[in-house]
Amino acid sequence: MPVAVPTNSSARPESRRLRIGVIGLGRMGQRHARNVAFAAPRAELVAACDLLAENVSWARTNLPGHTSIYDDEDAFFQHEGLDAVLIATETSTHAPLALKALQARQHVLVEKPVSVDQETAKEFASKSKQYPGLKVMVGFSRRFDESYREAKRMIDTGLVGQPFLIKSSTNDQYDPSGFFIAYSAKSGGIFMDCGIHDIDMARWLLDISPSQRIKRVFASGTNVRHPELAASGDADNALGFVEYEDGKSFTFHLSRTAMHGHDCACEVLGSEAKLLVNQNPRMNRLDVADQHGVRTLSTPTYYERFREAFVAEVNAFADSVLDDTAVPSTVTDAIEAGNIAHALTVSFRTGKPVLFDEENQPILV
Repeated sequence: MPVAVPTNSSARPESRRLRIGVIGLGRMGQRHARNVAFAAPRAELVAACDLLAENVSWARTNLPGHTSIYDDEDAFFQHEGLDAVLIATETSTHAPLALKALQARQHVLVEKPVSVDQETAKEFASKSKQYPGLKVMVGFSRRFDESYREAKRMIDTGLVGQPFLIKSSTNDQYDPSGFFIAYSAKSGGIFMDCGIHDIDMARWLLDISPSQRIKRVFASGTNVRHPELAASGDADNALGFVEYEDGKSFTFHLSRTAMHGHDCACEVLGSEAKLLVNQNPRMNRLDVADQHGVRTLSTPTYYERFREAFVAEVNAFADSVLDDTAVPSTVTDAIEAGNIAHALTVSFRTGKPVLFDEENQPILV
């Protein structure tokens, strides 16, 4: 039986702030915690948790003094008055921690993907329906970037006519430490970890619903600087192609070897116009003229590029809970994108296209 959990949003005064706890204080979790604490007017960071002593130490030094710091998950979820949990832990723990939050009657903002395993993600989606009064939002940050949002507004107003093709790229700056070699085995691979952003963004811009049939996907890839990734069936550069039966399609290039910085770009092709997003990945409006010529500086990492998007994301989550409105990126969105990312991974590893059945589930031969 569904467990009804009232939000009581109508009874809240205007000054009500959402009491959020962040679990997972690694690189991304630290940024999320700072955003909640210092950049979300309608939210308050009341708790933070990590199991690593170094991250707990960071929290005690860098987060507001009133924030309760935990090194125990159970104690964290039992924090008195905790309204919502932001989950930024290792991907394999996303689904079980999100379910634990719901069971504790807490709203959830979880980093993408919900799981590297699609069956686990679907199981969570099913169980989350038992808590209809609680919000579950998945962090697809590109939906909250102002440039992509402006492109979406132009599409929705009909400026481009009928959009039919998205061409995108996500090129991460090369990390000579080899971080991605160990990370790859836990992340689900380049399509699930990185490409899922391009997939979700393309579905969003093309206004694709779960009922629209996928015709086929195909992927290829290579290892330019990290040959060790081949052992886990991953690549440091990859290409993806997704085609729908109604003629809409999207393609993308993923890379972990960009030497100039983080480069994330998108083209939207429509019957009346084309939109270009971030074709020049400029850090700012500065031009440098020196002995090397005239150049611009690039954004060094994805976080610098999408810093404001992550702030807008947590604020959108707080608004959804406090105003009792629909979350802008759902578990269904994550599962649809995950199905495609998983099929692309299979296609890359087998060298064959992957087709989809009538329920939009990949046919894995």
